[in-house]
Amino acid sequence: MKRINSKIKNFFGLGDAGFSFMTTIETSFFLVFLTDVAQLPIAWAAIISTVTGIFDTVSAIVAGVIVDKCNLKHGKYRSWLLYGPPFVIVFFVLQFTKIGADMSAAVIICIGFIISHFIWNIAWTANRSLVGALTDEPTERAHLSGRISAGSSIGKLFASKLVPLLIAAFAAMLSSGGEVGGYTCVALLGAVLMLIGYYTHYGITAGYDLPQPKAEAGSTQQSADKVSVMDMLKGVFANPPLVATVFCDFIRLIGYYALMAFVAYFSKVIFPDNPNAATGNILLAFNLGTLAGSLLSKHAVAKFGTKTATLIGMAGCVIFTVPAYFFASNQIAIIVLIFISQVFFGIAYGLTTSLYTSCATYSEYKTGKNTKGFIMGLCSFSIKMSIVIRGIVITSGLGIIGYVAGGAATPELTQGISVMCFIVPAIFIAVGIIPLLFYRLKDEDVMAMDGEIANRRKAVQEGSEA
Repeated sequence: MKRINSKIKNFFGLGDAGFSFMTTIETSFFLVFLTDVAQLPIAWAAIISTVTGIFDTVSAIVAGVIVDKCNLKHGKYRSWLLYGPPFVIVFFVLQFTKIGADMSAAVIICIGFIISHFIWNIAWTANRSLVGALTDEPTERAHLSGRISAGSSIGKLFASKLVPLLIAAFAAMLSSGGEVGGYTCVALLGAVLMLIGYYTHYGITAGYDLPQPKAEAGSTQQSADKVSVMDMLKGVFANPPLVATVFCDFIRLIGYYALMAFVAYFSKVIFPDNPNAATGNILLAFNLGTLAGSLLSKHAVAKFGTKTATLIGMAGCVIFTVPAYFFASNQIAIIVLIFISQVFFGIAYGLTTSLYTSCATYSEYKTGKNTKGFIMGLCSFSIKMSIVIRGIVITSGLGIIGYVAGGAATPELTQGISVMCFIVPAIFIAVGIIPLLFYRLKDEDVMAMDGEIANRRKAVQEGSEA
């Protein structure tokens, strides 16, 4: 396989920056939009979050199947970066509207959520799967994985600071619609940025991921290329490293996304004089730390290996997140601690795609079938399922501590919101370390497997031509 060119090295990750800007509008502000802006009851917000999350999780798995089974003319993976984004724009905007009474508004929000996520899950899975099609060299894969994470962190970085300001600015500009209209306009902006980023990935990867020629019926090549649902399931259940990776990723992301979403509520209670500024400052430190860690992930792999670097990153995140609880009223201390904790988490987060790509290589080495799209879809599954559980954790937590939009900040509420914002996420990330201890795949073994797979493909191709 040829090496990645300078355009890919320098600009791969821009698609993830745009995508992440868009999704941060949802992960950090969707629940607040439902409860405090659209003013739907907390119980309704919980139902919307859970129902849409379940559909989203299922569609993440289906997306992997679709990517694996399709071979479109612009490339197996690149094609989806071209086709998907325009449709996402239309339906993502509907998530941040309130049209009609509460019931009709909730239905429209759910429709927008489910359809937009189904389409973007396919494009997202294809984008992640593209890493394995661009290079088989571990350090280059780590570089691309780090670029994906860095781009993702940059998108979150800008969104965390700009979204609250943009919402207020758009709301002030609109003659009607108020804060709801502000959210709608920001959602549109985020979706357009996602389209620009994915189209950039499509452009810089020209010449890679070329359309695969159709093999003649009954040929050895056709048999090798054909992937069934059973092959996909074997790629999971006969793949211990993948099982360990999925469980680790799923559990740690519950904590990661819970902290992101709780910051808005935390700021409303602890810093009521200027909650938007506090939310922006804390999330800025959060995402800036993740970005810094992502950029360090390649160096961490070179020194410690993928697994050990990931373990160090998660452990460091826990160690520096817990103390934030004890400095809840000190915004500067929180910003510093959250920044450091996310530098560590960013190291682990930056290796996510690399871990899944290695598991996909292991699967093809063991089964002889390329189920990369399905396996990368499991990366999306971990994200989606963690957000479902995150939504339940947040809405349950808000109910337990007695949170009411605009209510008085009692000592009990102050302590409760601090526990939910810092201690609970740290617990989930700590528990996520356990499954990764059972990940036994070494980086040098993965590279050897990639070489063997390439030799097999060459032998099959030569046999078909003979």
